[in-house]
Amino acid sequence: MPASDLLPSVPSMLSTRLQLELLLQDSTVDLSAVSQVILSDAGATLQIFRLIGGEFPNPEDRPTRMEDCIASLSLDRWYSAVCACSLPLNHVVLAEWERFRRVALCARQLAHCVDGFSPEEAYLVGLLSEMGRLPRLLGWKVSTDCSNEQHALAYMLAEYWHLPPYLQVAIREQKDSASSSQWSEMLQVAHCLAAQAAA
Repeated sequence: MPASDLLPSVPSMLSTRLQLELLLQDSTVDLSAVSQVILSDAGATLQIFRLIGGEFPNPEDRPTRMEDCIASLSLDRWYSAVCACSLPLNHVVLAEWERFRRVALCARQLAHCVDGFSPEEAYLVGLLSEMGRLPRLLGWKVSTDCSNEQHALAYMLAEYWHLPPYLQVAIREQKDSASSSQWSEMLQVAHCLAAQAAA
């Protein structure tokens, strides 16, 4: 992480590290396969975006697609960022990581059916829109008990880590509960579908 980023690393799943190690044993790195592994893990995805945000201060130069992010960094740099911290073997935290992924998959499916949404962007919005829950889940010293505080914290983190603009917009729209928006409506449906899939 950039030296200016004083927040703790966001952990990734042990299975993510193992899958990446297997992929990196090949003589050539399959960017698509590596991207899919990273995108299946909210922590790994955030670590890459944090790194990219620090490496590319100018938003116009900053890559937003995962494959482009990985291609813009050395292998050692992105691998070290993803593996900086492992997710604790805590069933509550592991269940939340899995729920984030289910919401992301549902958001992507919805985007295929609704004009004006990118499935790739919808997936990432579904995966990372609840970042405000991370400090409490991971034991950071931040108090976020109500949903409004969590939405506000998610937006602050999205800005601080220079996440892609569409992600910042989607998170800001959730924070502004007084108004309805396309992103917030899609996320509500994605959460409902993800809950049904888990039942």
